[in-house]
Amino acid sequence: MKALVETYAHRTGEHCASTALRNLLAHEGTELSEGMIFGLASGLGFFYLDNDALSPTRMFHGRTASLESDFGRNTGVPLIDREEPDDDTAFGALRSRIDRGEPVMISTDTFYLGYHNTTSHFPGHRCVVVGYDDADESVLIADRKFETYQRCSYQELRDARNAKDYVSCNNQYGDASGPLALGRPMPDAIAAAIARNARAMLEPSADAPYASGIPALRTLADELPGWTDLGDWSWAARFGYQVVIKRGAGGSFFRSLYADFLREAAGHLPELADTLPAGRMDAIAAGWRELAAPLKEQSERETCDPALFAAAGALAGELADAEERFFEDALRLCQRLDAPT
Repeated sequence: MKALVETYAHRTGEHCASTALRNLLAHEGTELSEGMIFGLASGLGFFYLDNDALSPTRMFHGRTASLESDFGRNTGVPLIDREEPDDDTAFGALRSRIDRGEPVMISTDTFYLGYHNTTSHFPGHRCVVVGYDDADESVLIADRKFETYQRCSYQELRDARNAKDYVSCNNQYGDASGPLALGRPMPDAIAAAIARNARAMLEPSADAPYASGIPALRTLADELPGWTDLGDWSWAARFGYQVVIKRGAGGSFFRSLYADFLREAAGHLPELADTLPAGRMDAIAAGWRELAAPLKEQSERETCDPALFAAAGALAGELADAEERFFEDALRLCQRLDAPT
């Protein structure tokens, strides 16, 4: 048995999740830009992991973990992330949706997807399954940076969705309870999204399994000079450079995507143009590109240069100040607008 969602139109993009969401909505007749999707999902974030059991042992990332579900919460689009502990049940649910002509957004670790040809783990990568074929036990995947559908085996998919030997994605998938269309006026959705993003950066939850928001960015700034003493200092520096410039971050740690959102959102919410002009986020994006440079240089050295980690730490501190001011202004604006939740 096999099935394919023949009407699905795949387009490449900057970031895996915002690309997948843009294409899923377009599949159902709702056209939004990737920047608008990212902003409406309150996607701009920061988290920092310090764990000697991981590789690298120090890593950070620039988007929120709840981007996909927050998109639904902010816009009224009936989409939420769900997890399924049982692999067979998860695969059965995926097949059923494909049989009904519904593409399915899933969370994966690219390490297990052979077509990514990578030797490093990257859990949380979003892609869209559009077909399956029992004859060769394979699925077809629409993936952010690939122009054409990619094929992987059922076993690769199982491992990528629920790894037994690394951080599992817990068979996470996007569950839609109705048509993927905006359920609230665009100005309200924009205000709600900005307010949620500001709170996530300024008032991160203490219950999360990792440090996040501005406090976590300040921790990174304080600890970067000490990365000199890490056994995997080179890999930590390389991964840090990659998550700012590569790995679906749009070349500027997702900040350029958020600037695109602000430019477009001002047409729906004119108050943004004065308080949160896109140029402010463009400057922050440039700061992240500047921070990536010493990390890249460090990763290409045979011996560690402490001055490079110190320079990156100083830049991280400046960015923490700039992002804190930005989101404080954002929260004040949303409070004046009485932004919905």
